[in-house]
Amino acid sequence: MPKQAFAERMARWGLLKQGLDANAADLTFLATECDQIAALAANLAALEAQQAALKAQTQQVTQALYGKMDQMSELESRVRFSLKGKYGAKNEKLEEFGIKPHRPRTARKPAG
Repeated sequence: MPKQAFAERMARWGLLKQGLDANAADLTFLATECDQIAALAANLAALEAQQAALKAQTQQVTQALYGKMDQMSELESRVRFSLKGKYGAKNEKLEEFGIKPHRPRTARKPAG
């Protein structure tokens, strides 16, 4: 069974509910199911609204998170350059800060 959009399913269920309400006199044997359909439809609508609110909140939090991450990256870059300026790019002390010191390349041994 292919997935259907929530709105399509809600529309289909709403139409079913309207038909059941309009013919309630003839469908007394479905009274319990009609009440369940009404309760579930209300619950589904409330959950959909809650989901939409949470999605909006998630987007706002994500945007704030990325903004703070950009600020942290910029600050990290400034601090790293300052530390290299203070200690020198080759100083092993830089490793204490998670910075690899510049190490000159060693000469390769000739093959053979």
